[in-house]
Parts: sequence; C-alpha cells; structure tokens
Amino acid sequence: MPEREEGRVVKSVGQCGRSLRSFGIFEKLSKGALDRLSAACHWSAYDDGEEIVPYLDDHDDVYFLASGTARVMLYSRTGKAVAFRIIEAGDIFGELAAIDHAPRSARVEASSACVVARLPAEIFRMAMRDEPCVMEAVARHLVSQVRELTARVFAFSTLSVKTRIQSEILRLAGDPPDDAVRVLIPRFPTHGDLAVRVSTHREAVTREIGSLARQGVLSRAGRDLEIIDIARLRAMVEEGESGE
Repeated sequence: MPEREEGRVVKSVGQCGRSLRSFGIFEKLSKGALDRLSAACHWSAYDDGEEIVPYLDDHDDVYFLASGTARVMLYSRTGKAVAFRIIEAGDIFGELAAIDHAPRSARVEASSACVVARLPAEIFRMAMRDEPCVMEAVARHLVSQVRELTARVFAFSTLSVKTRIQSEILRLAGDPPDDAVRVLIPRFPTHGDLAVRVSTHREAVTREIGSLARQGVLSRAGRDLEIIDIARLRAMVEEGESGE
C-alpha cells in the first residue's frame, strides 16, 4: 500500500524526543520493544480543525494522540455533524482498520492543536502477535469503546436534550470528591462543540447553560466554566434519568 499523504498543512515535528511511553496500551512493554515502536512512528502536528484521518480512507495505520484533543466525526449530506468519540491525549485511534483492513468508518479531526504519532499497521499487528500484554490492552480498549457507545445510544434514545446537556457537563467535571461543592472545568467546549457531543443544536446548549446560570448552578468566565453547585447538578441529572 502506498505511503499516505499527510497533507500540506500538517507540520512534521520529527521523532527526536518522541516516545509512546505515555500510552497505557504499551505500559507493560520492555524499554527495547517500546523504543522500536516509537522509532517506527511518524510524528505530526495538527492545528484545531485539521483533518487527521479522512472518512473512507483506505490506509490502515494506527494513530496515538500524544497531546491535545481530537474527535471522531461523520457529516451528513446536509452538513449535520455527529460525534462518535472524543479522543484525549494518551488515546489510540484508527485501530479498527488495522484489524479488519476495511476503509475508515468515520473522519478524525483535531479539536485543538495536537501532536499525533502514526504507526504502520503491519508493525502494530506484529506487536499484538508478539506481545500478549499489547493484545490484552487492545482488547480492553475495544471493550471500553463498545460500552461507551452503548451508553451513548441509550442516552440519545431515552434522555431529553436538557438532561443530555447536563449529563455531559457533569462528565466534563471529571471525578471530583463526593464532598466537593464547586468544580472548575478549564477550557470548556464551545456551545457548538458541546451540541455535537450530545446530538443537538448550538441554540439548545446556549439556552440550557443560560438557564443553569440563572439558577445558580454554574457560571462562565471566559473559556472556563465553573459548576457552583455540583450536588444540585447531579440531582438534576438523576431526576432527568429517572424521567420524573
């Protein structure tokens, strides 16, 4: 298969100092094996909004997000965006094509400035064959993706738009202590980005965030969002999930 063209706007950042050591999928590998995989990667930098993997692309390399964020997207003919997954630093993506050799099932695009390592599929498959710990880690990763997509389909099918927005804000808060009152979410997604995540439109997100602010549940400060009363937000989500 010919080498994939990276695109003129992608800036190579070289391999010097780059390593896959921060990726959990390789945490049990020996230093020698890890160094060989890192050396086989092509490292690139992308700006916010740039395409990393095209939809239906027939190349099967595997990608590792070293820094920044990205998202897995599909766009309808009318331009409606559907987000399937938010990719964070330390995540792997593109592994499905490396396993089944089928064209890419979705587009991956940067949602912030990011650095990505691209590993040839044959080397990735060799690592899975030769290193049982890698095979097990890939299996756990795929299972987690199935579970997450199952939860998303259920939420989209049963929860109101308002509850989906509230639930996503709560998810972005991470895992604060049970006794936490206020939680800061730095660099909160734009209303448009949040809308894509919960399968609605930007105006619905704007209305709900405005409503939560008026109720004293949260406040905005530039790009950051602070949940002022996280216990109340949790109660709202639980009420929405119970259908009350």
